[in-house]
Amino acid sequence: MPSPNHNLASTARTPPPTMLRSGQPARPILLRLAHQPAEDPCDSVSGRFNVVHHRAWFGNDGEQSTRDVVRWYADDDSGAELMTQHPNFRFGVMRDFWPPGWLDDRDLSRAYRSTDWLRAQARLQNGHADRNTGLVAGIAALATWHSPGPPQRALAAQALADTSGLTGHPNTLDRAGRTGIALSATSDDGRNRHLLILHPSTGAVLAYERATLTPAGWRTGVYLLLLTHTHAKRRWWEPSTTHAPLPAHPGQLEMPRRSGVWLVPGEYPCTPEP
Repeated sequence: MPSPNHNLASTARTPPPTMLRSGQPARPILLRLAHQPAEDPCDSVSGRFNVVHHRAWFGNDGEQSTRDVVRWYADDDSGAELMTQHPNFRFGVMRDFWPPGWLDDRDLSRAYRSTDWLRAQARLQNGHADRNTGLVAGIAALATWHSPGPPQRALAAQALADTSGLTGHPNTLDRAGRTGIALSATSDDGRNRHLLILHPSTGAVLAYERATLTPAGWRTGVYLLLLTHTHAKRRWWEPSTTHAPLPAHPGQLEMPRRSGVWLVPGEYPCTPEP
């Protein structure tokens, strides 16, 4: 079951840069994914909320941190988040929630309308100036909010296929030990490498890495690992009898209740974590 990890100290070291085998043009690989992405076990799970569990490592001038996050997101721009971090937050698990419309500034609900929309939303989610690297990084950012189905994954693969400058690296391992297809893009100045690792048959995002070229080689600045993605009918504090849409303004039903358990209900996750 996806839940924030309370003990991140043992995982806080920023991972080394991903080892890549020789590359090949990414477009043929991506067109195969765009034409017929395989079904994921989570595609059959229903629920108004996308639920995504991810872990991220950050290295900045020698300072390192790790975040573990579970997010809920619905197309009415409502959602919730549970997060832990190392070095530790004062309050342990941090909670946040958004009633309908409160996430409108992120413009998440329109991400998968078309390849043009996806490119625009990817740029909104990640402000990299380079077109190629911005799309790679932006799709990774969207994957921390969305659990896209086959049509949405196909749309993302098509948008990437139509992007020049991407190199494909099959049989690349992510930090969870899963084998995927790595797509690499280098910034215009050659100093930053962006890497997106996709599941080889479903096209789901497995991981993302941003590395900087140094005299000693590539150094990881950000590493994002997508652990679990599924759907749910409610957020963690909402009772199972809630079927009606939530009101547009904060109320008793929307407010998270204090709880010592930070788990998504067991009937929702459909894929085991690595």
